[in-house]
Amino acid sequence: MKLIFAIAVLCMAISGNAQSKITFSSQNYVGLLEGEQGSKFQLQTINGMRNRTWFVGLGTGIDWYYRRSIPAFLSVNKDFFRRGNRNFFIATDAGINFPWRDDKNYNVWGYVVEKSIPGFYGEAGLGYKVGIGKTNDAVLIQLAYSYKHIREKVKNIYYYPGIMIVSLQPEVVTDRFDYYLRRLSLKLGWNF
Repeated sequence: MKLIFAIAVLCMAISGNAQSKITFSSQNYVGLLEGEQGSKFQLQTINGMRNRTWFVGLGTGIDWYYRRSIPAFLSVNKDFFRRGNRNFFIATDAGINFPWRDDKNYNVWGYVVEKSIPGFYGEAGLGYKVGIGKTNDAVLIQLAYSYKHIREKVKNIYYYPGIMIVSLQPEVVTDRFDYYLRRLSLKLGWNF
């Protein structure tokens, strides 16, 4: 019921703005993430609709920071200080961060990642857009604060020589870890 209501409100808003031109737009980025855990790269694509100075779209990508993951998010941009084919924009993203499951989760000491759990993904930043020609093509540069949350359930297997004689069962301990990763993001992109 809530979904039907949300779709109805969206349709009324679009029909109310019928005088303005709504167009498809795509933003594709390659970026560098810098934080306490070092530097890593990211790739993103955001596809959605543009109406005058607003852009709303759905995005995804690959984030290699600390633990590789795939964010899926809603992105909202607002242009301001327009001067010809150049302008600044504010960008915000919010969504879910899905861990990239890796089959190489063992180490020599018996450490096993049993389960990776999705967490929150968010980003907010300031960008600059330079239009190219008379089309919607543009070069984008953006500096942002980025956040991702990763949760893991880890199984540790401990072998004790004295216990092995009495019992052949090693001790298994399960731990849960939450990683709150805060970093700066510098992205270079192409808008069409």
